[in-house]
Amino acid sequence: MERTIIIKGRVPSSVTNLTVTGSFTIHDILLDSTLSADGDYTGTIIAGTAGATLAFGDVVVLDVTDSRWELASVSAAASADGDARGLLGMCVLAAAADGAATEILLHGTIRADAKFPTLTVGGQVYATTAGAVTVTRPSTTDHVIRVLGAAITADSLYFNPSPDYATAI
Repeated sequence: MERTIIIKGRVPSSVTNLTVTGSFTIHDILLDSTLSADGDYTGTIIAGTAGATLAFGDVVVLDVTDSRWELASVSAAASADGDARGLLGMCVLAAAADGAATEILLHGTIRADAKFPTLTVGGQVYATTAGAVTVTRPSTTDHVIRVLGAAITADSLYFNPSPDYATAI
């Protein structure tokens, strides 16, 4: 069996693509902890299709009916597009039109100066409506309470969405 790995993103300047054939072992995985500029991210990324117009840093959910990434909403009904109870991610392309190819961060770190409110270092970050994030736990009746991760700085997030959710009563 042949396995091909293509490394994208920040790699040494002498390496643009790396193909490994056969067995391999990864001893260490180093994620970029500095996130030195707005728009930086690192982590597990997958390709997908946008189900709405998406921007960098939008919280998205994989729609169960058409397998597209929709803007997540904590107020969407269980069967509605954007229901925040599903598989969550964050859009890491500058922009993706409805139906266009996109890339989704499933787990990692992300910095979005304008998109994120002033986060509290170490504090929990929650999903809210229209793909946005909040530091305030949702409290509106029947809204989904979903932890996205924790703040690293005022504008960067360790994105590690909980698979669990509750609804406000």
